[in-house]
Amino acid sequence: MVKAKKQYGFSVSAVYILLVSLSIICIIIGCSSKKDKKAKPGAEKSHPAKTSASIPSADKVSQLPKSPILPLPDANQTAKEIEEPCNAQIPIDSVWREFNVTSASERKIELFKFLPYKAFDRDPCAVAMVQTAVADEDGNVALAGIELVQGCKGPKVLPVVVKAMSHPDEEVRRTAVGILSDIDDPQTGDLLAAAVSDKSEDIRSAALDAARGKDEQVQFKVLEKGISCPYGDTKEESVAMLGNMGGRRAVDILIEALRDKDAEFREKVTSAISSLIDKEFASYEEAKNWWEKNKDKYDEDLSLK
Repeated sequence: MVKAKKQYGFSVSAVYILLVSLSIICIIIGCSSKKDKKAKPGAEKSHPAKTSASIPSADKVSQLPKSPILPLPDANQTAKEIEEPCNAQIPIDSVWREFNVTSASERKIELFKFLPYKAFDRDPCAVAMVQTAVADEDGNVALAGIELVQGCKGPKVLPVVVKAMSHPDEEVRRTAVGILSDIDDPQTGDLLAAAVSDKSEDIRSAALDAARGKDEQVQFKVLEKGISCPYGDTKEESVAMLGNMGGRRAVDILIEALRDKDAEFREKVTSAISSLIDKEFASYEEAKNWWEKNKDKYDEDLSLK
């Protein structure tokens, strides 16, 4: 019994010591965890990630000035990215607005590449852009504008041609005259008639070539002007064309040319008249009087009735 009591007493003491030890351990662990939660001295504080540019608030964004024109991409770069740069989905009015404010000729020419095929026939902004271009003092800009309407056959293009025909750059005027070949409108006669008096021989020749494809009424209007212009090459070519056309109207015009001051030229006119009606005249008055009395004896093919 005595041994049993000692054993029991030893066990209680051991348990007591164990409990005390556990309590001390818990206190130590608790303190350590609290210290870990506190910021260590000298430790760096965390900062939000920095961006390359600060983002303004919504209020500040609304106060920023708005650009009236969206910058368009480089046309040459666009051409590398897509097969047909004209198919780029860029509003024509945006192209026109930038064209209207830029002063750089190279950029103006480049902007034409953004216009869709036959935009001139469909969009008023394209029309305004071309009309502005052909009046530009830079011949390269004007040429880019007039070339855009090549192939247009309606009278809508005539105001553009009129502007281009008065441009100081010869190539611009020549291109404009060439466009008249494709336009079927009576007004082309007046424009071609004006072109045969151009100071450039190439343009005068282009006007006569364009007239060849027109109806007789237009041809006669052009040749009547050409035979009385100040340039000998155009006058002689007009005489040759009238001789080939024939008809009573051709004789009318040739007889008026007998009033020319150049004797050598008058001889060529007399020869052309003789080839048509087999008559030679010594003067304008003689030819005029005889023709007025006898013209009704000839039909439109200049055959005697």
